[in-house]
Amino acid sequence: MRIVITDRDLECLIAACPLLKSLRLTMNSPTHVRLRSKSLSCALVGLSKVEEFTVVDTPLLQRLYLFQQFNGGAVRIACVPNLRVLGYLDTRTHKLQIGDSVIRPDTMVSARTVVPSVEILALAVNLGISGEVKILASFLRCFPNVETLHIEPPVTSSEPSGEHHARFYQEVSQVDCLRAHAKKMVIHDFRGDQNEFEFVKFVAKNAQELQFFLVVVSDEGILSSADKVKEIKDELQYVQFRAGISAVLWELPKAGILYRLKRAADLAINDPFQC
Repeated sequence: MRIVITDRDLECLIAACPLLKSLRLTMNSPTHVRLRSKSLSCALVGLSKVEEFTVVDTPLLQRLYLFQQFNGGAVRIACVPNLRVLGYLDTRTHKLQIGDSVIRPDTMVSARTVVPSVEILALAVNLGISGEVKILASFLRCFPNVETLHIEPPVTSSEPSGEHHARFYQEVSQVDCLRAHAKKMVIHDFRGDQNEFEFVKFVAKNAQELQFFLVVVSDEGILSSADKVKEIKDELQYVQFRAGISAVLWELPKAGILYRLKRAADLAINDPFQC
C-alpha cells in the first residue's frame, strides 16, 4: 500500500512507535526525513525524492540503505554508534555531513568527521569523472574501519570526461579503510574503461589486508561479446595485488530493483549489497 506522508507526520509517527525496528520509505517519501528513535535498527529509503536525510540520536541503527534518491541531497549523520552497514552514498549528488562537518574534497580527517562503526560501505561513483573521484577519497576517509567496500556507477551517470586519474590515485595516501582494513572489495557493473582499471591498480598497490577482490560485469552488451569479456579478464590477470591475491571476475546480470530493496530490508542478510 502506498501512503503519502508529510515530513512532520513521519517524525510524529516514529516518535509514537517506541518499539519500531525497521522503517522502509519508497516512492512517495517526504522531502525531508529526520530519524530519531531509540529502537530503530534498519532504515531504507528507495526510489524517493528525499532531499534531506538526517539521522540523529538513533543508537541502535545498524543499517542505513539509500537507493536511487532522484534528487540526491543532503545526508546528515549524527549519533549512530552502532551503524554497521551504509550505502549507497552517491559522490555526484549526495552532500555528506557528519556531525557539524560537511565533507568536501579538502576536508581534513578528525574525530568529528569519522564514523568508526561502519564495516560495510557502498558508494556510487563514476570513476571517469575527476570531481567524483576526489569526493570518493574524502568519503572513504570518513569510514576508517570498513572491511567490505562496494563500488557501483550511479544509475544516472555523466559520461566519462576522458581524464585519466592514475596520477591522482598515486597521490592519494593514508586512506585508512583501503590501506589497513579493507578485506573485501566488489566493483559492480564493470565496463572495462581505463579509469576503472587504474582504480583497480591503485587498490591492488595499496590495500594491505585485502583477501577478496571481485569484479562484476553486468552490462548486456559486454556479456554478449565473448571477446570483450576475455579482454577484461586478460587485463585483470596482469594486475598484481600487494596482498598476494588475484581478481575474480563474475559475469552476472544486474538484479532487479524490487529484489535489491527486499534484500536490503532483510537483516538476516549480512551484506545487502552483495550480488
